[in-house]
Amino acid sequence: MSVGEAVSRFPRERTWLLPALQSAQRAEGWLSPETLAAVAAHLRVPRSEVWGVASHYPELRLAKPGRRVVRVCTGVACVARGGERLLARCEERLGIRAGETTRDGTVTLEAMDCAFACAVAPVVEADHAYRGRVSEAALDALLDTPAAHVVPAPLTGRGGPPATPVTAGSPGARFTVLRREAERRRTGSRLAVGVGTCGLAVGAGETLEALRVEVQRRGLAWTVVAAGCNGMCWAAPVVEVLRDGKPPITAARVTADTVPRLLNALAANMAERDFAAAPDWMAAQRRLLTERCGLADPYDIADALRHGTYGTLARVLEEARPEAVIEEVRAAGLAGRGGAYFQTAVKWSACRAAAGAPKYLVVNGEEGEPGIFKDRHLMEGDPHRLLEAVLLAAYAVGAARGVLYIHGEAELSAERVAGALAQARRCGLLGDRILGSDFSLEIEIRRGLGGFVLGEETALLESIEGRRAMPRTRPPFPVEAGLWGKPTVINNVETLFAVPSIVARGGAWFAGLGGGRGTKLFGLSGHVRRPGVVEMELGCTLRTLIDTVGGGSSTGRPIRAAVVGGPSGSVVNPRHFDEPLIPRGPVNPGTGGVVALDERASVRDVVRTLLAFNTRESCGKCTPCREGTARLLAMLDAPVDQATVKQLSEVIQLASLCGLGQAAPFAVLSGLAEFPGEFGVS
Repeated sequence: MSVGEAVSRFPRERTWLLPALQSAQRAEGWLSPETLAAVAAHLRVPRSEVWGVASHYPELRLAKPGRRVVRVCTGVACVARGGERLLARCEERLGIRAGETTRDGTVTLEAMDCAFACAVAPVVEADHAYRGRVSEAALDALLDTPAAHVVPAPLTGRGGPPATPVTAGSPGARFTVLRREAERRRTGSRLAVGVGTCGLAVGAGETLEALRVEVQRRGLAWTVVAAGCNGMCWAAPVVEVLRDGKPPITAARVTADTVPRLLNALAANMAERDFAAAPDWMAAQRRLLTERCGLADPYDIADALRHGTYGTLARVLEEARPEAVIEEVRAAGLAGRGGAYFQTAVKWSACRAAAGAPKYLVVNGEEGEPGIFKDRHLMEGDPHRLLEAVLLAAYAVGAARGVLYIHGEAELSAERVAGALAQARRCGLLGDRILGSDFSLEIEIRRGLGGFVLGEETALLESIEGRRAMPRTRPPFPVEAGLWGKPTVINNVETLFAVPSIVARGGAWFAGLGGGRGTKLFGLSGHVRRPGVVEMELGCTLRTLIDTVGGGSSTGRPIRAAVVGGPSGSVVNPRHFDEPLIPRGPVNPGTGGVVALDERASVRDVVRTLLAFNTRESCGKCTPCREGTARLLAMLDAPVDQATVKQLSEVIQLASLCGLGQAAPFAVLSGLAEFPGEFGVS
């Protein structure tokens, strides 16, 4: 596709500026001055403003890269597992520094803040594909010869629309017909391969293809499914053995080479002995949001319907009481899972009461914080649950338009959510008069282009409208005047994932979990034996997460610290590992990232990495964040004056416009308080 074709397909409105820039970059490989001019002319946006937007988002390239681009993750989790050594090896082999291109234009080498595949660290991206658990030998081979990397074509089930479209009856009656049709399309015994971002990085695509070929060659009755990840990234590639009437078997580390052995073991009823993962990893969890991740076929709406997805929506539409949905969410005490833990029902009721139409629901799936990878895990694993949650939320607040904002590099999430949208529309679960009710909702997917500040909801709205991602002053709040000045609710993916269960089982049931706080997803990485995504009741401890679920130290050396909550989080000393993880408690879970660090890790270097990220990611709108974080970073590169650091940190926290700046000094302050010796402070 030419640049002209890539750009001309968008309506001539500013809101399409980011999608047009992304499309043009995919066509050209970068954004040349001529391309920026073409985008400006087509969308009728001044060239200076197009350049201003293009230079703001880190995933857009304004310099031509080499024919190959190699990116090495230097996030905290990857550095803990040897990422810096891999970057140094690349620099030595290629004769260039990170950020440079070889003289012959063959290779561009870059350091990236996070690959969001922390559980299979260290990660290297080459030829547009992630590789995880990369050794120096594997890196050398990768640099010598571009390796073929299997990205499997979607293995869709028989999840198309019903043979006869459902055009009559109540919402409940129509759902019953859909579910009956789904039962008719039951696939029987399945081998569900965990094809998530982490799994793909360590060979799950090859495992899937090998299973598909070998099952067909042997004439076996198994259906091979490309599922999401069940959270056991440490055991990837994982294959779930699913048979009617029998408990599932979770087969760990099934590489393409071991596929024949797995099938032989299944035939001999020996798979549980030879391949099953230890059950204790699951035993400590309370899996509600993730209950179908790794088991569901994300490409098959029939599989979702068979397991009750969209059933709660049908009942709610049948009852026609949207306020009742809000009341259940209020009774549940559901708080936002994006880090701020604001009461969800307060947002929803304010938006419902606000004047103005149409109202919007925006789902924030950008997830741009290093060390945080839970939301894409949910979108990849169970996209139809997300869609049902969006429909319930939109119905409750009175929204007629929805926007799913997904990270620009979360290709698998976007692909699976787009497929779910298309299937739901064909089944009458999206669009006009959903299931024959008076409720209508149109949803579109927008892709982000990087930027930690997009976690701030008004900066996200600015991005959708085609501008630099900069927070707005408040009031007015988005529930009063949000997207294009209309009442808007913005919710995080994990927050919404809880809604179907809350509405189905009742708010009081959810409030009975986690001391009234429900469950929380955590991404475990760093120096733990079993990194991955886990779901726990809030109030659990770091001791449980790191030692019981995570399996303890992967190096055999004691764990000396844990980074909790990513760049906006804190560095926690082991003496606090038995404190309950509760919002605004002594140890705040934040967004749920937990990076364990053993005794050889430098806390000062970790703190500097986190602060350097916040400094780069500052949108620049307010002086305390833009200048303050840079000055604070400079202080860490010199003998540390504790009093001056605390004084500047207080200014940044109190005077910054949004949460990014307000939370930027947390890692510095916690590091100084808990590990003063690392900073030369007695």
